[in-house]
Amino acid sequence: MKTHQWLVYIGLVLAAGPALAWPSGCGLSKITGSRELHQFLSLRAVEVVRRAASRDDGLAVLVAPSASFNLGAGDVGRPLGTGVDGARELARTMGADTYRFLGWDYMDVPADPCSKHKVEVEFIDSRNKNVSRVEFTFEAGRVVSADGWERSFETGRL
Repeated sequence: MKTHQWLVYIGLVLAAGPALAWPSGCGLSKITGSRELHQFLSLRAVEVVRRAASRDDGLAVLVAPSASFNLGAGDVGRPLGTGVDGARELARTMGADTYRFLGWDYMDVPADPCSKHKVEVEFIDSRNKNVSRVEFTFEAGRVVSADGWERSFETGRL
């Protein structure tokens, strides 16, 4: 009988382990709508690049250790690394001085901020006339991947 109870106990601990290992929620519970979440995560992507460029120690809070970073150019994909180092290499490679993202111009529906979400942000290097369009994937408010492509651009007055 004791062996049976012991096995049941171990089974319950193993089953509950993942639930006990992480705090419930992701700290973004005040965000309830798609529009606000899109704005928040887009600005968080900008914050990640800004902190990565300035070598801010707080970057690790925003980027998962296994997060992958890639930025292709021309016809070549370029893996840049993972975690904080990958984020720093992304910022260095882009050399951006401005950013741009499109707003959420759709119906504002309820959203779970702790689940997986994607946002796209453009980072512009005005001096070299390059724009990098990067899709950031977030889980629980942290970057788990960032994949983009760098292109040249031209502007002018109409």
